[in-house]
Amino acid sequence: MFERILVAIDGGKTSKSILETTCALADRYQSKLGILFVTDPEEISDDLLHAAQVEGVLRTTNYAGAIDQYSSNAMSDFDEEMRRAKGARQLAADIAKDIVSEAEAFSKGQNVKVVKTFVRSGDVAKAILEVASDAKADLIVMGHTRQSTLHDLIHTRIVEAVDRKAKCPCLVLSQ
Repeated sequence: MFERILVAIDGGKTSKSILETTCALADRYQSKLGILFVTDPEEISDDLLHAAQVEGVLRTTNYAGAIDQYSSNAMSDFDEEMRRAKGARQLAADIAKDIVSEAEAFSKGQNVKVVKTFVRSGDVAKAILEVASDAKADLIVMGHTRQSTLHDLIHTRIVEAVDRKAKCPCLVLSQ
């Protein structure tokens, strides 16, 4: 039924349960599984920072400290801003790589035979759609958690954009 399933994870508290459900589907249908993580250095969430701490990627507990940990000293305000931006990009990339590596290892332990991972940066909906198209996904799986009103608004916008523009079915798992 589904030859290729793409699951988009965000490293948040519900990513593991979404991945478990997706692995069960992939195992059931003997599907190839793609795992996607999209970084957005402008929006490094508390959940993502927590996941990075748990995995040992970070020692600090706040955004500013995380950026400083991934940056070097600067000489001017402009240099400082550029240093912090570079640190944010590097932090996001390192966290993403660790999260998809852990998700890949978990998936392989769940009888999923073929796993491919993707890390992208930028607009989340656009990245999901591009990877799904390139990977020829038959199904896109995304999670949706009910949190603050602003978080719900942003996340719902992403899910709706993907669902509206995808060339394959989308499965949204609510938590």
